[in-house]
Amino acid sequence: MTDWEDLLGAAPPAVLHARLIPDAEEVLVLTYTCDLSFFEDVCLRDAHAVRARTTVLFDAHHLTEGPRRPGPADYLALPVVCKGAGAFHPKLVVIASETDTVVAIGSGNATASGWHHNAEVWTLMRGVGPTVPALFHQLADWLRRLPEDVWMEDLGRDRLDRVAELLTTRPPDPGVDQPVLVTTALRPIIEQLPRPVGPAAQLAVAAPFFDPDAGALRRLVDRFRPQQVRLLLTRDVQCDPDSLARVVKRVPDAVVSTPASSRYHHGKVVEWWSSGQGWALTGSANCSHAALTRTMPAGGNCELGVVTPLTAPVVTVEAAETVAVSDLARLQVRQPSAPASTDAESLRVLGVRIFGDRVEATVLVGPAGTPPRWLAVNGLRLDHDRETGRLHVYAAVAPDGWTAASDGEAVSHVTTDDGTECRGVLVTDVSAALSRIDRPSPLEHTSLPQVVADSAHTAALFDALRHLASVRPDRIPQAPTGGRRRQVENRVASAVGPALLRFALGLTDARTPTSADDEDIFEGTDPEAPRSSARRTRQAPHPGPPETLASVLDALTPQQRARLRRDVSALVDTSQDWPLPAKLAVTRLVLLLVAGGLWPDAPEWADLLYWVLVQLWEAEQEESLDGEHAALATIGLVALRRGVDLQDEPDSQQAGQFDELRVAYREWADWLASAPPETVQRYRDGLGGHTLGLLFEQTDVTAELRWILGRTALHDAVDRLAGAHVDGRGVVRVEAGRSARHSVIAALDALRDFPDVHVVAEGGPETHGWWNRRRLLLVTRSGPAWRAELRTGLLTGIAVFARGTPLRPADKTWTAATVEEALTQAEAGRPAR
Repeated sequence: MTDWEDLLGAAPPAVLHARLIPDAEEVLVLTYTCDLSFFEDVCLRDAHAVRARTTVLFDAHHLTEGPRRPGPADYLALPVVCKGAGAFHPKLVVIASETDTVVAIGSGNATASGWHHNAEVWTLMRGVGPTVPALFHQLADWLRRLPEDVWMEDLGRDRLDRVAELLTTRPPDPGVDQPVLVTTALRPIIEQLPRPVGPAAQLAVAAPFFDPDAGALRRLVDRFRPQQVRLLLTRDVQCDPDSLARVVKRVPDAVVSTPASSRYHHGKVVEWWSSGQGWALTGSANCSHAALTRTMPAGGNCELGVVTPLTAPVVTVEAAETVAVSDLARLQVRQPSAPASTDAESLRVLGVRIFGDRVEATVLVGPAGTPPRWLAVNGLRLDHDRETGRLHVYAAVAPDGWTAASDGEAVSHVTTDDGTECRGVLVTDVSAALSRIDRPSPLEHTSLPQVVADSAHTAALFDALRHLASVRPDRIPQAPTGGRRRQVENRVASAVGPALLRFALGLTDARTPTSADDEDIFEGTDPEAPRSSARRTRQAPHPGPPETLASVLDALTPQQRARLRRDVSALVDTSQDWPLPAKLAVTRLVLLLVAGGLWPDAPEWADLLYWVLVQLWEAEQEESLDGEHAALATIGLVALRRGVDLQDEPDSQQAGQFDELRVAYREWADWLASAPPETVQRYRDGLGGHTLGLLFEQTDVTAELRWILGRTALHDAVDRLAGAHVDGRGVVRVEAGRSARHSVIAALDALRDFPDVHVVAEGGPETHGWWNRRRLLLVTRSGPAWRAELRTGLLTGIAVFARGTPLRPADKTWTAATVEEALTQAEAGRPAR
């Protein structure tokens, strides 16, 4: 057993973070109050990192926060309702494989309060040898029986059965004095507590909730007839002080105390001693009739506890302050409230589940309720399919393009045939939830900056990317009706995990680092915890700025940076023939590393990014990923243009390559323009900084790309000439300066890669010029006509003439009525002298 101060009161997160079973098959969580956004932030990625299917069962009336991550959930979050009208109140975590199992039974709910802030008590057991603790077999029997007493979907029954199988793959340990499981399934828990021979020397009770009449405490006193009683009452305890006092005064030696710690003590312990032997009941049971003296069929709660032999006291060793029974009010006592009846509900939608292209919704109908004839989920009608008791299942085949929630979240609204709307119904992609990840990427448990900071993590990420390349959408059978996107995403998630899938799709992983004592991740409320604002104290935030990719790259040694650059370049070379999902991930990784400053020189990273975009261009299209494909190409082209512009000395080869790429993508301008703005924004976020510019994340990259595609390489070259621009007819206009002729010649020389480009000087005698590295034609206004001069054989260039060296005499001169006539005559070789 683990005392409440151990592990900062957060046994489940600590156990999951430790990843004691590196290849777990199942993670099962049972809880009363549930905060799914907290669970996703703190624990889900650790379950995915060990390839475990994850199931959370919680009381349907006590979901405090829904899922945070976008899209249908890739784990099973299943609300349940006790058939006997009690609360579903157990607190259990099981991590299991065929050869190893970890079980934690305790008092904390799967919320920020229960798994972090509160003081809780957990019993932790491990089964790794040829036998397992006998309690594992007891727990398996209880899990198999649980659906008899609890309304739950068939998915929940299946997962409980599978966990029970894993708990019993090895025989039980025959040893004595082992912990024993107690539940409210068949007998009241109080009747399962070993009764000592004769009166007990001491009874100690710690609990945050007591009945209004303190009846359960009275039953404990009657059962053990203690010579001493010790009550440990947390501040904000829920009880009736007068009733509690009457029970306590029945014992000759009675002491009431409160923990010296300012934490809210939510742990539940019943401890008794006789003849030097002690026992303790720990787990979910408060000191109440619903928890201790009733069974589930008789209206009691669903409770789970462990009776453990003791060699040392538990309750009385807690640092505490004595409180007079007459002064209990100073503990901020809360008046007990009667439990709310759940039978009054006419119906409750337990969840929407997606099985390929089939959609199902399960409805629990109240005792006096009438099942609907049909349901509607985001416009899709589901008809009645089957029923089991009060559980009714509705089903339909989803048409192409249908999603359970229009906003892309993991919750939806369900409407019944009479117009009743059930909001916030959980949506689960069952195929994704029940699949096991082939090769989880380190992003499942580690942020990208932390991955880059650790060479082993980086190697694991590159290995996962190579495995992602095995997912070829062209080999995924087309669904008969819709669901193509879901099929592709499921295949990717099954291969490398949902974290790398989200990374490839440009989704920001909002989950925070997995530090068990990181206060910033533990925000939330717990109905089972007190409402007092003083019940918890927040630690000061950790000093220093948050770790970013740029800060991690800055901290690398020159040798580490050079090795990482080589590894990334090799990855790009390897990914040449990879399918689109893997190329999306590689392209985004390169962009983030570029923005983070891995390559200090623009020519180097621009060259690498060019090849990445060429490969993205050559990737075979997958219609379901068109939005991401076009969005990432848009971001990449704008970033590459920045790389070309950032170079002090233009690289003609890079400029030419960029122009070729621009021409290729220009043919698909409409496709690029169709990229959803929110998808473009996702890929753009995180790319601002020193390399691409602080304002890059605020840039309208779609508009900038339209501008880039509407330009040519000539526009880019002219941009590098001071005071020059290209007009709407493609003519380069420059300022005349001191000499119009010299300005024209200087511009023609700078634009030598664009033979016979038309340059005109404005502001002096209007002068036009063309040069193709052999022939120079200058046309200058002379009164009402134009004077044309043609020089040929200028193989050594014309730059010297722009600097003042006199031009040699023209080979031919003539007068023309217009500039166009002079050019036409020069090209025809028949200018009039």
